[in-house]
Amino acid sequence: MKFVVIGAGKLGGTLSEQLVQEGHNVTVIDNNATAIQKMLNSQDLMCIEGNGATASTQIDAGIKKADCLIATTAHDELNMLCCMVARKLGIERSICRVRNPEYFNQIDLIKNDLGLAMVINPELAAAGEIARVLIFPAAAKVEVFGKGKVEVVENRLSEDSPLVGLSLAEIYKKLKLQFLICAVQRDQDIFIPSGDFILRAGDKINVAASHSDLERFFKQNGAIKIKVKNVMIVGGGKIGFYLAKQLCEIGMRVKLIEKDYHRCTELCDLLPKAVIINGDGTDQELLVDEGINDVDAFIALSSIDEENIIMSLFAKNNTKAKIVTKVNRGTYSDMASMLGLETLISPKQLANGMIISYVRSLENASSECRIESLYNIIGNRVEAIEFNVNEKIPGLTGMPLRDLSLKKNILICAIIRKRQVLIPNGNDKLDPGDSVIIVTKEHRFSELKDILE
Repeated sequence: MKFVVIGAGKLGGTLSEQLVQEGHNVTVIDNNATAIQKMLNSQDLMCIEGNGATASTQIDAGIKKADCLIATTAHDELNMLCCMVARKLGIERSICRVRNPEYFNQIDLIKNDLGLAMVINPELAAAGEIARVLIFPAAAKVEVFGKGKVEVVENRLSEDSPLVGLSLAEIYKKLKLQFLICAVQRDQDIFIPSGDFILRAGDKINVAASHSDLERFFKQNGAIKIKVKNVMIVGGGKIGFYLAKQLCEIGMRVKLIEKDYHRCTELCDLLPKAVIINGDGTDQELLVDEGINDVDAFIALSSIDEENIIMSLFAKNNTKAKIVTKVNRGTYSDMASMLGLETLISPKQLANGMIISYVRSLENASSECRIESLYNIIGNRVEAIEFNVNEKIPGLTGMPLRDLSLKKNILICAIIRKRQVLIPNGNDKLDPGDSVIIVTKEHRFSELKDILE
């Protein structure tokens, strides 16, 4: 497929790289010559220097032969204008990044006129992911499938965990719950484990189950943490606003620290239930004075990754709070993880995953199985994909799972049948109408039948 991506920034660069890796033809437009040259030097794609909102530049980029335009610049108005121009030039599908809450709240009014197939708000997605983690503080990361019916949560095993030293088969027999450990990271190695896999202290496990079974799983293993009631947020940008609003609506007490005075006055009007503090969140004395030692969760959301890491390390060493750190640069994510910061949020990666999920669905729009959602887990080295099974698939549906010849490093970790969640065993079958969640280590799937040898 052919894509025209407007914007060579963080999101545009990451997205273009993955689209190329998945075999697509990509042309990037940006008016920043330095950014364009950097992409040309590092990626196998075409680049055009120019204004992506002009018809002539889009035509030069091959928009009339493109399958989709993706507007990812830093300016919402420019992104929407790019999509409108592409619509006039005949493009049927556009993906638009819109981050301003005022625009995002009314995007449905103009979505059809702009030809938008998808609207991406990375900051809102990041706020939603943080909120899920705070609701389930035992988890470092929470991904939701089947409209909330199934969750895949990440948790690191402590030295005193009762699961250490046990095989997965022993754990399933002992706990007698509907759950599946679908992926394990041990140091730098990733495993899609079988029943004889033995867990060790320090392993980072990903567990799939319904929310209620996950709560029972963590409770039985002593990993349940105190329910989050008091939250301190540093950074009053878009993510901070979206997050504080969500947390206040579900009854949490929120204190938000922002160093820009004028932004603080705006937030006071927008967030009447939150306490807004004008100050520098990197000032450790200020954090102590504002009660960091008493909060249940500390969220570092400044615009600078290094500041977020430093603030989070201070909170980690001085409190028992659940700590969430916004880190966009991949190299910093690895470093932060090595320093013991487990819950890392990247708006860029979240938006990238949402777009790739749509692209793979677009590739196989006539397929019997449609991708509903796609998430990258364990440092983007494993994919968890939800397919909707719309029709019978020869060799796959109606057959016991034990009789399927699956490719290596693939696991069917959950089946959603109407309102029932099944953690499958070898006797279960896939039926039309089901949703199925696949975890894969080495493969990029756009069709469910591709999981077979």
